[in-house]
Amino acid sequence: MTTLLSIEAASDSCSIALQIGHQVIQRLEPAPRMHSRLLYPMLNSLMDEAGISPKQLDAIAFVNGPGSFTGLRIAAATAQGMGFACDIPLIGISTLQAMAQQAFNEHKTESVIALMDARMNELYLGAYQLDPMTGIMTKQIDDCLCPTGIEYPSLKICWSNNIDDQQIHGCGHGFKLTEKLSPSLQDSCFSVNAEQILQAKSLLPLANALYNENRTLLPEQVELVYLREQSHWKTIKQQKLLNKEK
Repeated sequence: MTTLLSIEAASDSCSIALQIGHQVIQRLEPAPRMHSRLLYPMLNSLMDEAGISPKQLDAIAFVNGPGSFTGLRIAAATAQGMGFACDIPLIGISTLQAMAQQAFNEHKTESVIALMDARMNELYLGAYQLDPMTGIMTKQIDDCLCPTGIEYPSLKICWSNNIDDQQIHGCGHGFKLTEKLSPSLQDSCFSVNAEQILQAKSLLPLANALYNENRTLLPEQVELVYLREQSHWKTIKQQKLLNKEK
């Protein structure tokens, strides 16, 4: 029975979830700019309720981007710290994929466009479709950073199954930018949940699949995905190499 911890801090909320076999316990708090204050108390409370210690975890999953720079770093640093201290493997998961997985879990929509407001008139965008064999939302295009006014046809999404626009669901606060989004992108979705709050438990199906495939990371291998090259966060290994070069 797999014991997994998942951490989500890429959004304005802070969420952690613990899976012990088939049981899942979750904590979720609204936390604009307060992730660092809330995360460890939430972790301690969750572990106490479950009656386990971090050393009993099989792996720790965390969203590795895109999203809030500060939130991503806090989640990654927490996962790395626990991973180093307790010799636990880590699993990095796309924020947009987790959003799509949650949309499927909540609405049973098999084709999803996940949209986040990236500020500066840009969007973080992902397109995902359900793999019916695994129950996992799989990417149809690479997660990308694009202008808010991008036209849907220019995305060149090749959905795995033959679908029409009446089968696509949109999720994420990027859909709140109605005055800036192109009509073609908005019209591509038959339903939209712009108020989606990403929950850590939505990482667990993805984390389980990756863990079972042995696709885990050592703590020093963690990299965050900002989709803005000028804001690339170096891994611990890369930082050491840079320091040696200096």
